[in-house]
Amino acid sequence: MTRTYVVTGAASGIGAATKALLEDHGHRVIDVDLHNADVTGDLASPLGRAAIIKRIKNAASDSLDGVITCAGLRAAAPDTISVNFFGTVELLEGLRPLLAKSPAPRAAVVSSLSSVSPQDPAIVDAALAGNEPLARAAVEASRPDHTGRPRVYSSSKTAVSRWVRQNAIKAEWGGAGILLNAVAPGTVKTAMTTDVTASPEATASWLANLPNPQNRIGEAREIAAVLVWLASAENSMILGQTVFADLGTETLLRGDYVW
Repeated sequence: MTRTYVVTGAASGIGAATKALLEDHGHRVIDVDLHNADVTGDLASPLGRAAIIKRIKNAASDSLDGVITCAGLRAAAPDTISVNFFGTVELLEGLRPLLAKSPAPRAAVVSSLSSVSPQDPAIVDAALAGNEPLARAAVEASRPDHTGRPRVYSSSKTAVSRWVRQNAIKAEWGGAGILLNAVAPGTVKTAMTTDVTASPEATASWLANLPNPQNRIGEAREIAAVLVWLASAENSMILGQTVFADLGTETLLRGDYVW
C-alpha cells in the first residue's frame, strides 16, 4: 500500500537516505529542507516553521501517513535548539491533525546517542517548557562539560527524547492511533560528522571514546532502515521509545541496568 510521508532534512545525510528508501518502497515523499526540496524553509524560526507546515498541508491535501524528522544542527549555537527541538516539535504538532486521518499514522524523530551524554538542565528545561527565547538564552549561557565538549547538541537531543516519551502516550498521540517514537543514532557518516571521518586517526580517536563491538562508524542508510520501519504500518506496538541504533555503544556506556 502506497503511503505519503514527510521527511525533513531530506537534502542530505540520514534524511536523504530515508527519502530514498521510502521511494524505493514505492511511497510518496514530501521532502523538506532549506534548499533543493519540495518544501523549502527555515526550521530555526517560528515564522519559517509556520510557513513550512502550511506548505506541507497544501502539498499533502488530505493524505499524510507518516512524518520523519531528520533535520538537525550540531553547532554550539542557539539555532541548534531551535531546529533540533522546536523545529521537530512544532512540525509534529502542526501536522498531527492531518496524521490522525490516516488508518495507520506514524511519526519517527531523530534523536542521538549524545542524549545520554552530559546535558545542560537549563536548556532542556526551557525547551520542555516550550519557551524558545529562554532556551536560546540558555544556549548562549551554556558552558562545556568536564571534557570541554559543548552541551548544546546533547541537550537538544535529550529534550527531544523526553518530549517523545512525555507525549507519545497522550490521548492526542497514542490514544489517536499515532505511534510516536525516536531513533538515537550512534556515530554515522554524514556532513555533520566530517570532523570525525576526516582521517583514520580522527575516527580511531572518536571510537576510543565512543566504542562499539564492531569498531566502525554507521552509514546513513542503516539509520534510515530503522526510521522507515518505525514509521511503517508494520510497526503496530512500539510507542514512546528511543531506539538506539548505535552498534551497542549505549549498552557499553550504561550497562545492563538501563533497558
